[in-house]
Amino acid sequence: MVSMALAPGGDGYYIVRADGEVDAYGVPNYGSVKAGSLGGGVTATGIAVDSRTGGYWVASSNGLVFAFHAPFRGEVHIPAGGWGQYPAVVGIAALADGRGYDVLRANGAVVSFGGVRYGSLASQLHYGATAPVVAVALAVDPLTDGYWIVASNGVVAGFHVPDRSRQHIRGEGGDGAAPIVAMAALADGRGYDLVDASGHIVQVVTSGAVRRLGQVSPPPGASVSALAADSATGGYYVGLDATAFGGYANPLRDVSALVPQEIDQGVDYCGSGPVYALGEGVVVNVYSAGWPSGVFINYRLTVGPAKGRFVYVAEDVMPAVHVGERVGPLTIVGTVHDAATCMETGWADPPSHFDFAAGHDQFDGRNSTAFGLNFSALLDRLGARPGLPQPYGLSGSLPARWPRW
Repeated sequence: MVSMALAPGGDGYYIVRADGEVDAYGVPNYGSVKAGSLGGGVTATGIAVDSRTGGYWVASSNGLVFAFHAPFRGEVHIPAGGWGQYPAVVGIAALADGRGYDVLRANGAVVSFGGVRYGSLASQLHYGATAPVVAVALAVDPLTDGYWIVASNGVVAGFHVPDRSRQHIRGEGGDGAAPIVAMAALADGRGYDLVDASGHIVQVVTSGAVRRLGQVSPPPGASVSALAADSATGGYYVGLDATAFGGYANPLRDVSALVPQEIDQGVDYCGSGPVYALGEGVVVNVYSAGWPSGVFINYRLTVGPAKGRFVYVAEDVMPAVHVGERVGPLTIVGTVHDAATCMETGWADPPSHFDFAAGHDQFDGRNSTAFGLNFSALLDRLGARPGLPQPYGLSGSLPARWPRW
């Protein structure tokens, strides 16, 4: 689950998954993004409901917009390539009168289709290769058609909305708490609701007042991924992504400002925060002088379809485990921190090479290996955004009995 949106009148809601599939609850389902049409490294990132037709639009990370029983107004068309050069789309919000929708990109830029672009954060965010601050969500004010943008550092900026509704909210507990992950405008124009990664919900009204609405506790291995405000009751819905497969859970679920980069031997990501073990296993290695920052955390899985295989988490990660320690999907193996090369994770070689990525001899510096693509597919299966395949093609192959996802 990556996003949710309520139907007009609060009769029901829509949920969109990372692969573009739409689930409808209490309302008609007008269709989903065709299976397999998004391409490598691309996911759905948001859904918005058209108040005139009751249909909806689905946005993808490469800027495409898919219209279902709603008029198509346009799309961004983001070329394939590095995230820093071509910032992905992270959200979409419908205009209140049904004239179209606003699209938000990770660098804080807003593109309006049918409405007015009142401003953006495009030149104000630290959108670089180290600990990037990225835009997270967009909410349209139903009274003014202006909008609020919330960034991964908790800053909310408003454009053509009441000034006092702008805030700096870093989760429920102030700075250092869980990052904000989703936002929803109130139907009466009084402000918006926010939810952080730990499930705390707060409401900010146009007077500037902040109310704590409650908390939803994600089950083990799950994460908060979506929020919608109910116009009929004044309540809200919180979406929890509990995607799991074969005893594995998304190891990157609590990394703030997670931005996928290239797939090479493994999958590279920028961001900051805790990295969990994929599943139950035993740590066999922690350091390797051959990797940036000297970190190569390596654990052997003991359950699931990849039982006996080795997983690594490397580069700019502060280890939180030691050799011989038993880990599970709730164990933090390390923390990503602010550094130039960010982090890399993937399949590791068997014990004869504790500090090598699997298939390291397949990598020439410009290609995606078969092992890297396979690990990216597993992360995608678990609800994380996959990595970006390199433009120079695939190199190598997987062993015959290697698990496929």
